[in-house]
Amino acid sequence: MAMQTKTIKQKMTSVSNIKKITKAMEMISVSKMKRSVEKRHASSTFAERSFELLENLHLHKNLTHPYLEPGTGDRTLLVIIASNKGLCGGYNMNVSKEVTRFVNEHQENSIDAIVVGKQSERIARRNNLSVIASFTELSDYFTAGEVRSILRAITDVYSGEGSSYANVAVAYTRFVSSLEFKAEVTPLIPLQVDVAKKLAHIKEVAGDKRPLTLYTFEPSEQEVLDAAVPAVLMTVLYQLLLESLASEHSARVMAMRNASDNAGEMLADLKLNYNRARQAAITQEISEIVGGSSAIS
Repeated sequence: MAMQTKTIKQKMTSVSNIKKITKAMEMISVSKMKRSVEKRHASSTFAERSFELLENLHLHKNLTHPYLEPGTGDRTLLVIIASNKGLCGGYNMNVSKEVTRFVNEHQENSIDAIVVGKQSERIARRNNLSVIASFTELSDYFTAGEVRSILRAITDVYSGEGSSYANVAVAYTRFVSSLEFKAEVTPLIPLQVDVAKKLAHIKEVAGDKRPLTLYTFEPSEQEVLDAAVPAVLMTVLYQLLLESLASEHSARVMAMRNASDNAGEMLADLKLNYNRARQAAITQEISEIVGGSSAIS
């Protein structure tokens, strides 16, 4: 009986330590999720003005750019954004299901992948996609240089000599709230102004249109557009990365919170079993004392 209570105490210590770890991971993920959302909001003003400029030059003045038109090939480039680490519930599995759905719907096209995150590599290989470039050693909140490197890899493949790609899509997880997120695939190239605004959470406000048609552009409207399109693409890609990052930490918060709750329930059960075993041992000792006393008398 003493061995049984000792074993239960060891299990209680282990579960208590696990609960402390999961609670700490939950708090860290809450902080990182909030910071990711703040960074996404911080870039919204730049994104809004950039999209206004792009909309004016492309739609109102009928100017174009290679990234605003479909490619000449018949292949699709899919950028997959997932996590480097696990312990985030169904986050990576949701991305995997969305990629599988996209691949099944586009079986007539050959699809290659650029992956962001170690889990993305596994998702691509599970779907038999050829991985052209992999980014698995990025910082916590994606620096401008890292986003630029990812975008350069995308544009070099899409517009390089002999390119056979018609479009670029991104599989990511849209952050709705701290309790809700949804994996989806969205087009990136050709860049669509309405889609870009939706991804950046920019809402149309009546009477807020600026008369950009009255502006004089220097050195020329086309050169301004040529400089603006890559900047807008980078902004959209940055927003998608931050959306996925916030969703990942939101999923980890929920997973670690559930783990902490389960550890608490398990700890309560172990305490109950420990008390029962301890009481049984005491009862047995009393019975032995009474039995021995009766035998002597």
